Amino acid sequence: GIRAQITVLCEGCSNEAGAFDVAIGALHTLFSQITARPEEIKFRRIRRDHPKFLQDIGRHPGGKEVFIAAGFKLETLDGVKSFFSKEPDLESDMDGWSEWFDGLKTTLQIIEEEMIK
Repeated sequence: GIRAQITVLCEGCSNEAGAFDVAIGALHTLFSQITARPEEIKFRRIRRDHPKFLQDIGRHPGGKEVFIAAGFKLETLDGVKSFFSKEPDLESDMDGWSEWFDGLKTTLQIIEEEMIK
């Protein structure tokens, strides 16, 4: 799950001072934006090869896997490989949407718990 991948991320960053703080901070920013504005596709689309993503999160073991554990799928959107969280239709699938959003909020909560350790 998410906690397991954050543990892998922490261990993978252990030989580089400050790397875990940068990674967990970037995860916090991303998931805060997503939960604040879940309807915004731009926040739910993480470009896998984006230089800033790779620098802060993606180059570390467990970094990309946090997104997979949080329900993101690796898709090609507009010709770009991206981790994407598809929002269920609120009108036709209220339960599915609530479950999806709760999962995002839970991920953010776990990230926040890790930040204060």
